[in-house]
Amino acid sequence: MSLRLLSSVLILTVGAFAQAQPGGRPGAQPAPHTTPANEPGKATAPKPAGTAGSSGSIGTMQFDPDTGWPMVGPNPPAAPAKTPPPKAVDQPAATTNAAGSRDVDGATRFAAFDRRPPQDPTPNAPPLVSGTELGSPLNDVFKTVRTPGEFKKLEGVVVWWRLTTFGEQGEEIGLREVTHTADCRFSERDRLEYQDGRTFGRLGAQVFAELRGMPWPTLNDVASQDLMLFGLHLRTPWCFGDAHDFVVLQKDVEERSGERYVRLVLERRPPASLEVVGPELDPKPRDRFELLCDPSSGQPRELVHRFASSLATRRVLLEDWQEFEGVRMPHRRTYVDEALRPKTRLEILRIARQRISERDFRLL
Repeated sequence: MSLRLLSSVLILTVGAFAQAQPGGRPGAQPAPHTTPANEPGKATAPKPAGTAGSSGSIGTMQFDPDTGWPMVGPNPPAAPAKTPPPKAVDQPAATTNAAGSRDVDGATRFAAFDRRPPQDPTPNAPPLVSGTELGSPLNDVFKTVRTPGEFKKLEGVVVWWRLTTFGEQGEEIGLREVTHTADCRFSERDRLEYQDGRTFGRLGAQVFAELRGMPWPTLNDVASQDLMLFGLHLRTPWCFGDAHDFVVLQKDVEERSGERYVRLVLERRPPASLEVVGPELDPKPRDRFELLCDPSSGQPRELVHRFASSLATRRVLLEDWQEFEGVRMPHRRTYVDEALRPKTRLEILRIARQRISERDFRLL
């Protein structure tokens, strides 16, 4: 054997003996498994006790070293949220943050799932329907006394009123009669004739007063008030069916004098020329009315009115309902005080239909 061949065999024998591990036989070893944790140049994190491998793998299953949950696929599933413990009976007050959630004991829960009592829907409730449209609370009243259209069919009428004034003890201290001519088709066509020779009339916004056939302009203010009052009594409750003149503000149940009533609050609308958009800078008072009706039949029992000119509230009992030409109307209206003592009474002695024209309400 040549010297060169002998040197090669000796080198291979020494190399194989140097690679052999203690207690084992020399042989070829597999290449080590490279992971991000044991790549060259990187520090190796300490392994927790009782785990095999740097990634916490057992066999073919790998576990997350932070949470301990198994890692399946390239994107391991997120750990489920821990269920918060049930709330104790005695808890500190919750605070609401700017995001709309409530913080209780450091935990946050959204207001959408918060079981708080519902808010009062009254401020956001839609307004009540006025007039005779579907859904208006006045329709229950008109079922009993007939509709405003039936009242307008009366056209011209003459009413003989008797006014009685009572004292503090309920005694009669005054008595007078008034003849009232009205056009039921319009809300402001009335003529009043008194026994002392005064005559008041109105045709829309035009008002006149005369005394024994002579014009008397100084009585125009008194005439305007009387015409409004008698016109209201004759046309109640049918006048409230005009949605252009009146608006229904409220409907509720109220108990007065030991009886329950359905109360309707109404207000007169301002003229179209005075309507503004948005809040008024200096709101002026308007005529306001309350109609108290029987809950079962819908028949009006009381009327409360407050005119903007005087701002005085008056309570009127509507009694002695009778039918005239298919329309039911009260023939006795009694003004009472807080103790239900009568103060003034208006009675219809007689009512009849009469042919009228526009001239009956003008100054001749």
